[in-house]
Amino acid sequence: MEKTSALKAPLPRLARSSRGEGPLPAPRRGRAAGSGARGRQSASGTFVPMEGAVLYQKAIDNSGVRYRHDPRDRDVWRTLVSGGLFVALLFILAFGPRLWVRHSGYRQAQLRERIEQLTVVRDQLKVRKGRLEDLRRVASLAGERGLQETEAKSYTWFAPQPIESGPGRKAVAQLFGAED
Repeated sequence: MEKTSALKAPLPRLARSSRGEGPLPAPRRGRAAGSGARGRQSASGTFVPMEGAVLYQKAIDNSGVRYRHDPRDRDVWRTLVSGGLFVALLFILAFGPRLWVRHSGYRQAQLRERIEQLTVVRDQLKVRKGRLEDLRRVASLAGERGLQETEAKSYTWFAPQPIESGPGRKAVAQLFGAED
């Protein structure tokens, strides 16, 4: 049997199935079937002449199949998780201190700015306190309002006398909850 490069005559068109899906598409010319060179048509719609054979697609339902668990899967997952944690820890140890130092530098700059602001406020408060405590200013304000300075003789100091014994001491002890 010799090989020829001429195309054979197309096979007669056969119906795809009894469901009425229509005729098979015409064979495509110019490309070898199964060469991997596909046009815009998907692989499932490509017609490959096979000497009159009609192929049907059957769906297989594997939902009821139960597979045994492979004990090696657990070891693989354990290895992957521990490797991932190790890489994360390595990343934190490698880049964490740099980020922390950078963050602490920003924090120190913020604290310096805050110290400067508080120093300015403290200086303003000292000036204000000095003005308010100025005795000449206080004396002029008192004179404007008609206030006079009190004399030292007019002060009377009352100091409580300690209770040594008697009914008064017992009353004071009862007030404070201590009994004799």
